[in-house]
Amino acid sequence: MATREWTGKTGGGNRGQGMLGLVLRYVDLRVVYCFLPFVVCYYLITAPKRAGAIYSYLRKRQGWSVFRSLIGTYRNHVIFGKCLVDRFYVFAGHKEKFHVSGEHKELFDSYFNTSKALVALSAHFGNCEISSYICGRLNKSLKVIAFGGETEQLQKYRESNMGENNIGMIPIRDDMSHIFEISEQLSNSGAVILTGDRFVSGKRVYSCKFLGAEAEFPSGIFYIADKFDCDVVAMFVLRGKKTFEYELVIEPIKIDETIRGRDARAAAYTKAYAAVLEKVVRTHPLQWFNFYDFWRES
Repeated sequence: MATREWTGKTGGGNRGQGMLGLVLRYVDLRVVYCFLPFVVCYYLITAPKRAGAIYSYLRKRQGWSVFRSLIGTYRNHVIFGKCLVDRFYVFAGHKEKFHVSGEHKELFDSYFNTSKALVALSAHFGNCEISSYICGRLNKSLKVIAFGGETEQLQKYRESNMGENNIGMIPIRDDMSHIFEISEQLSNSGAVILTGDRFVSGKRVYSCKFLGAEAEFPSGIFYIADKFDCDVVAMFVLRGKKTFEYELVIEPIKIDETIRGRDARAAAYTKAYAAVLEKVVRTHPLQWFNFYDFWRES
């Protein structure tokens, strides 16, 4: 199935990622950007299914013309490359050069100054991860729920930069033990953040309309959020037009409190999240980076 061909693991391996971090310690970020078109062309040729998924998304779901979708596929890969390089530029010791702005910044801060547990849903959209390195120290403990199969080098980079800001990680494990860590974090009035636009086979999902067609979204986190009466928000960090600039978008996810039953409430939360995600994906279509057949289309 196409949905399993791209897991989201960062390429390059320990050696390549370590080398990139070393290079960026001494080389200006914009110089590295100059090499991205060549790297992107390589991936477009060697990973046609990955490129095809983005082309299909732009052509069928965004309704773009053939030519615009082709150009958009290329631009999408370039923006993704810049987001990835930006993270490694932070790892190389330049986080003070980046800043996250936006009218939602105060709302973000307010959620971390309450005694209520928080569940934040991001997506493979923009560059939400970079915010955990440059946001400053949070008043509430935050755990990032993430794919656990990254390289040792990348895990070291992440832990070092997140730890300074009162942020830790909960890796997703096959034995589902991460569920207990999530529950413990929320029971202690902490916060968790995870991507809500990709699921693991065999786990709880809910199907709803997204960009005009049925798509499956993970719904398990909403059962937990409802159990602990958490604040639930959608949070995205968009790459700005200028180098080093990002914009925070945060929107509360609310459902009708008259809805009863765990399944019905989880479904309502999932639909509400999908609606918010659709809104930002329509306004920033080239910053969605799900490189597989999200709608399971043939």
